[in-house]
Amino acid sequence: AFTNIQWDSLGSLKLTAQETALLRMAETNPMDYTLADSRDASMYARVLLKLLAEATAAGAGSGYVSNMTEAPEDSKEEAMKALGEDPLGVVAHYALTKGLEI
Repeated sequence: AFTNIQWDSLGSLKLTAQETALLRMAETNPMDYTLADSRDASMYARVLLKLLAEATAAGAGSGYVSNMTEAPEDSKEEAMKALGEDPLGVVAHYALTKGLEI
C-alpha cells in the first residue's frame, strides 16, 4: 500500500515539492538506487524523520494502524483498509519501515 500513499493530499505533513518527488522516486526505484547518491540518501533520511515527526504530531499514534496487534492475513486488502482509515498511521509505519531498510 506504500505505493498508494497520496503524498499531495496529506497537507498536514508539510512536504515540499522536492520531498514529495524524492518519496515517489524512492518507491519507483530500488532502494540501492535512491541511496547511491549521497545527497539523495541524506535527504531521504531527513524526509523519513520529518514524516515520522509530522505524522505523530498530527495524531498518527492513536489510530487504526497503531492498534493493530497482528499481521493481517490478506496484507494487500488490509493495507488498503488501513490507508483509508488511518493515512497518517500508514505514513508513520512507512517512515519506520523505510528507516529500518536503510
